[in-house]
Amino acid sequence: MTLRLFAMLLEYAAALLAVTAWLLPQIQGRLSGWRPAHLSDVPIDALPELPALSVIVPALDESKTIGPAMRTLLALDYPRLEIVAVNDRSTDETGAILDSLAQEDSRLRVLHVTDLPAGWLGKNHALQQAAEVASGEYLLFTDADVHFEASVLRRAVAFAEQRGLDHLVVFPDVELHRFWETVSVWFFGIMLVMRYRPWKVPDPRDKEAYLGIGAFNLVRAAAYRRMGGHAALPMEVADDMKLGKQLKESGARSDSAIGDGMVRVRWVVGLGGIVRGLTKNLFAGFGFRPLRAIASAAALLVVAVWPAIGLWIGPWPSRFLCLCVLWLMVLTASAAPASRGKTPLYGLAFPLAALVLIYIILRSMAFTYRQGGIRWRGTFYPLDELRRGVV
Repeated sequence: MTLRLFAMLLEYAAALLAVTAWLLPQIQGRLSGWRPAHLSDVPIDALPELPALSVIVPALDESKTIGPAMRTLLALDYPRLEIVAVNDRSTDETGAILDSLAQEDSRLRVLHVTDLPAGWLGKNHALQQAAEVASGEYLLFTDADVHFEASVLRRAVAFAEQRGLDHLVVFPDVELHRFWETVSVWFFGIMLVMRYRPWKVPDPRDKEAYLGIGAFNLVRAAAYRRMGGHAALPMEVADDMKLGKQLKESGARSDSAIGDGMVRVRWVVGLGGIVRGLTKNLFAGFGFRPLRAIASAAALLVVAVWPAIGLWIGPWPSRFLCLCVLWLMVLTASAAPASRGKTPLYGLAFPLAALVLIYIILRSMAFTYRQGGIRWRGTFYPLDELRRGVV
């Protein structure tokens, strides 16, 4: 076999693999009959009597975001509501802001954590502490920078009750202002959806299809306590996703819905914010396994970067397949929840976003090994402890 023939075979193989990777989720989703649910389709008064609900918010040095976000929680149109906010060892004005808000509204309860016990990540420990004192039949785990529309909890709880769910994930609107924010966050979200297949999340037989989003994890308290709460994942960096995994493995019924602007978050600011934000936890997403991380980076190179290169080189059939992949990227972008207000043509920039994600994967792995662990919000967690804590 000549070198040229071998190169042609590689080009065909890469193009076919890329087409399959982008087309298969489209086919699976359509064959399943899945249509993403929308909270805006749920009437505000769909449930005449609403169960008690506790919103749990961990906060560490969140003085810039906690006030406005907390006021949207206090403005929620939900009759039996309590909010448990945890000031987790903050060194700024976070605790004082929360205490001031609690004086204005008795529904807000503030816990102050001053020490972190061994064997815990700070956020997971804060969530566990709040859950232990929460009295609601439902628990909503959210973050300190998330903004809510007033009726969202009425709709979400009604949706969960009507479908008999123990766990509901709501996809938030991510506020995106610049090109790199848009294509990178959009691509990252699509990769998560393609990996974890939300159309299979309601299927109790498929334990590998699960979801969890830090902005909105609504859980029935009984199901949460049955699976062991956050005490079952004390050192898990990807606590939001792994909460969904543990709930499903314990027999809880899970599903997802699109928030339609009723849950909003400014997740990252600029390309630098994306790189810094994901460097901390992306290697954790691969279970701190270097071969898995490298294999995923290589797969991204083939299925998302190569089509933009292969469109211009190689035999014409291979080029045509690469063109089909770029069209599939645009098609996928047009169906993504994050596409609201954004042109699907951003999908043509997904090869660039893939290069960014590959860089972050390798950077996250390199930083973790160089430091011997990760540093998160001022606390250092050794790699061997993190590996033992992977769920």
